[in-house]
Amino acid sequence: MTATQWDNLPELIDGAGGFTQWTVGMLIRHSGNVKAGARIVEDIERELATRKIGHFPPSLPRDGARKVLLYNQDKPNLGAVLHIARQLATGEIPDGPLTDNTIGALDMLLKQYQRAVEEARKAARS
Repeated sequence: MTATQWDNLPELIDGAGGFTQWTVGMLIRHSGNVKAGARIVEDIERELATRKIGHFPPSLPRDGARKVLLYNQDKPNLGAVLHIARQLATGEIPDGPLTDNTIGALDMLLKQYQRAVEEARKAARS
């Protein structure tokens, strides 16, 4: 597997709107492997993290048929919203003022999508 193939993944995810669904099997094939051993899954998680690609579930399963949601975690799109939600849900952000600030940022990002939905509704009624 060349680094270029992994390096192109963030751009591919961006083209899908900041997130996309793959199977573990697709990630395994993308890595140039055939089966999902523990070390291979760890390598895939490391490659994703290096490129700021988050994923749900937070730990990749080893079953090739399982679905995985991949997202770009450092771009201003739905991937950023997913990343903040994951950080809050998994306790990666310590409880306290930082959590409050993060929830405020998440609220601000989500309000952009609320406005887009409201505008789409208005346009549909016109």
